[in-house]
Amino acid sequence: MFFPADFDLYEPRLQGDQEWNQRRLDVRKRLQALGDQLKAAYAELGIGLDRRESLHNPHATNGKRVRRQRTMVFRDKKSRKGLQNFLGKELGKDLDSARNNVHFQICIDQQSCWWGLRIEESAWYDLNVLVKRAEESDGQKALAEACQAAPGFELELNRGGARPLEKMTTRDWRDFAGVVQPGQSSLEVVARMPKHAVVEAGEDWADGVIADLERLAPFYRLACWSSDSPSGVSW
Repeated sequence: MFFPADFDLYEPRLQGDQEWNQRRLDVRKRLQALGDQLKAAYAELGIGLDRRESLHNPHATNGKRVRRQRTMVFRDKKSRKGLQNFLGKELGKDLDSARNNVHFQICIDQQSCWWGLRIEESAWYDLNVLVKRAEESDGQKALAEACQAAPGFELELNRGGARPLEKMTTRDWRDFAGVVQPGQSSLEVVARMPKHAVVEAGEDWADGVIADLERLAPFYRLACWSSDSPSGVSW
């Protein structure tokens, strides 16, 4: 899937060099294929998703440096339309950006690959749903069970404090509800693998990543805003 030379593309000396754009485009195409695999897997579960990739060329929006590349998979157009209608024109105007939705991601940089689920500060309506569930005993139980179904991931709040996802208890989720502030907090569920292990895994690596992300489906359902989410969205 990925080779040692792919990771070398993100060395500082190459990050801003346009001559390596074609090589980074090749990586982008492989990431797109992974994103499409994930979309197909979730479609079989009745969950519609769309896909976006990060830029593969130096540009003003990435500081003219390609430090890493990723594919991001998030709620599809139909689901975004429902959320846009609920939020209104102003609050719902940027939902076509993956960052403004709870999203899956598969990433590569100089040292490693990582994959999982992320909720940025800007996707506060999704994080708010997670908090609302964590405030109630039934929701705490559902979250703990979803975490147990996805071993091998770590949960990070505000880019730190990593803990094994599968060990999150109902009490942990109750405490989570007391400290998380939608709009100011971010959450990531992530698995990481160093580059040498990714290279050694070959094509099996991709299959393992997709299988890992499929196991996050129960958690995704609990974290993703929908019209029947608990308490909907509040601000």
